[in-house]
Amino acid sequence: MLKCPYCQVEISTRTEVCPLCHAKLSDAGNTREDMKKTELAYPKRGKLPFLSGNLFDKIYLLFWFAFTAVFVLTESLLTGHARICWVVSSLMLYLYLLLRITLRGGSYFPQKITAHAVLLSVVVYTFSGVLPEPIVIFEFILPAVYLVSLLAICVFIAINYKHPDRYLLNIISIGLLSALPFLIVMLTDSHANPIMSAVTLSIGVSAIAVTVIFKARHIVNELKRKFHV
Repeated sequence: MLKCPYCQVEISTRTEVCPLCHAKLSDAGNTREDMKKTELAYPKRGKLPFLSGNLFDKIYLLFWFAFTAVFVLTESLLTGHARICWVVSSLMLYLYLLLRITLRGGSYFPQKITAHAVLLSVVVYTFSGVLPEPIVIFEFILPAVYLVSLLAICVFIAINYKHPDRYLLNIISIGLLSALPFLIVMLTDSHANPIMSAVTLSIGVSAIAVTVIFKARHIVNELKRKFHV
């Protein structure tokens, strides 16, 4: 047990300063061995389960990296450009993250839906290099992904209406993503069909507006909790 050399108070947990007078405990009477023998006030934090790697992660990611490198090099040498390889590589990476988030992740359902929407956006975007009309991605595919994701999160919140706070940021995230297809359609192709992306945008903006109007204080509290501000 440590002892303050000035106020003589006994300290049962490991610290470098006295909690009473804030004097340094190593100034007199306490050695490093005394500090090591004293128990910590809190146990050491373990590894996060999502970041802790296992044998499956190492082998899968090694194969993914090797396959991508070989595929990119081969396609570049044979065709002069790399397009199809990025589609296959992104699908392999999505499958890995799907297994990690779905089977091993400890997050809530809305967080998983939001993560899948973001990952699917990356995967679907890689198809723009191989489709004859890539604008269809932003006309129909991505709006459908965001619309289904937003609907799933809203249904989940409706079911868990008593504790919606930690799910509100997911609605805002998907709502902001829903603006992306409409902006790309309007800025890149004047002959594209903007109906699906416009509907998705309007629903996303409405969801954000309703969330901010009725749950502004809860959103601020959740941001403070997440970012420790």
